[in-house]
Amino acid sequence: MSSKLKIDTRVRSLKNYLEEFEQGAFQIPSFQRDFLWTQDDIKQLFDSIKNNYPIGSILFWKPLENASAWMEESKIGPYKIAINNSREPIYILDGYQRLSSLFGCLTNPKKYNNENIDLNESEWKRNFNLYYDLEDEQFIYLRSSVNIFPYQVPVYVFMNSIDFRQYARKNFESINDEKKIELYYDRADEIGQIFTNYQIASVDINYATIEEAVEIFWRVNAKGVIISKDWIVSALTLKDDFRLGTEIDKLLDELRQYNFEGIKRDVIFQCIQSSFGKIYFDYKIEELVKRDDFAKVATKTFQSIKKAVKFLYEDLLVFNIKLIPYNAQLIFLTVFFNSFENEYLPDHINLKLKRWFWITSYSNYFTIYSLSNQRKAFERFVESLVDNNNDLDPIFYDNEKIKFSTLDFPSKIGMGSVRSKSLALFMINYSKGFEKISVSKVNSENIDHFEFGYLFSKPQRDNPSENFIPIIEERIINKDGSIEFALLTKLKRPQNYSSLLGKERLNLFITSEMVHFYDGTLESENLVLNIRRENIVKAEKKFVNSLDIFYNEPLDF
Repeated sequence: MSSKLKIDTRVRSLKNYLEEFEQGAFQIPSFQRDFLWTQDDIKQLFDSIKNNYPIGSILFWKPLENASAWMEESKIGPYKIAINNSREPIYILDGYQRLSSLFGCLTNPKKYNNENIDLNESEWKRNFNLYYDLEDEQFIYLRSSVNIFPYQVPVYVFMNSIDFRQYARKNFESINDEKKIELYYDRADEIGQIFTNYQIASVDINYATIEEAVEIFWRVNAKGVIISKDWIVSALTLKDDFRLGTEIDKLLDELRQYNFEGIKRDVIFQCIQSSFGKIYFDYKIEELVKRDDFAKVATKTFQSIKKAVKFLYEDLLVFNIKLIPYNAQLIFLTVFFNSFENEYLPDHINLKLKRWFWITSYSNYFTIYSLSNQRKAFERFVESLVDNNNDLDPIFYDNEKIKFSTLDFPSKIGMGSVRSKSLALFMINYSKGFEKISVSKVNSENIDHFEFGYLFSKPQRDNPSENFIPIIEERIINKDGSIEFALLTKLKRPQNYSSLLGKERLNLFITSEMVHFYDGTLESENLVLNIRRENIVKAEKKFVNSLDIFYNEPLDF
């Protein structure tokens, strides 16, 4: 802890906070989360102030040194804050949502100090154009700017008595009832006095280092909205001209071509952590960001994530992020590609990685192992593949006498279950001619679209696994240069894919027997699904057994 760190407490009026805001006193640190509050949240805040309820203290931070180095283009509510190097900035550590709401609603958008702050008018109209109804005595957002009643007043008008008198003279003249006008004036004076005199406490952390500020921010918010770790590290690495959050944004955009743009940002950070030599949960943020090579390692990791995702997509047909059984699989593969510089994988490495992927998927590998065993699994993986020990199995067995086994055959395919994802991936690969692990891959450049299809739209059972059909649309370039789209276009994207039962399609587990029995009735649908289930189980069991994993057959099989 810095010996210069000092904590002060103050209580100031809301009006005083607004004056400081218009002077450009407040800045937002880069690790602060975005504005998340809804209109209901804002109205509830103002209701609390109206009732003179406490709204909690605000936490401010003044850096120990180089305060201006942390200054970026900040935004509080609908206002952009100008960077002013001539004054010492005060950063909002906790209370950003509350202050954004207060400053956004109570700053007069027609008379603000535009030398220090700049209004985004469309954002103000959308979120901060709050009114107070003097008739019903409640805060409201108007549905339209027309047909506003004279007793519905923008809340910022109440912060200045002259502004309110001008507003009243212009709008109250249409009211014929003098008693009503007098009542509105009384209520306006009351709410104006409440706003002007309302007191808000603050805790000022003066002369703390950036590390201390981040740690305090993290602890204050630990039980609030979850904060992505990259926001924290963005702040700690900003001085090195490397903004982790920005780099992750670029990465996610590049992964869009593989439908992996939805990777959780914390998973990307775990890939970076594991790139330092140990599994991610063995590192603390503070240990990594202080290293001189952090930005270098993170940059290399981003390239390796792209390679890992490309491998998952092309070699294992993981066509989107929802299909990957475990995030840990992406993390481990990223660590491998950190060490692999060549453009093409040798066949023996390709086979080794694929076998590792399928075993870890079907064995419930990362679920059954404790953290200590996951650490050993990581070390075994690194020793086998990263250190290029060709004779070593990348799979860690805590007891080699006990075989891995699958969970029960899933009754239906859903993306919340590792077992379901494993079955879905097997069926997708099987549809492309896959029966055993090989070095062959799909020409992914020809894949235009993938979706989950179903043989029957409304089966008698609750959409069972055997009703699942992987639908892959591919571009076929003819000799004359014309392009056709296979499967989906020919089927014209129907509600169900029962039209596939017109002929035998063994790669989709559709046999001639099923084609023979299907006549469009519910009874034949049920029979077709039963036969298909038997064929899927039989093929999956054969594959799983080839991995030396015990296959749990369905109880009724």
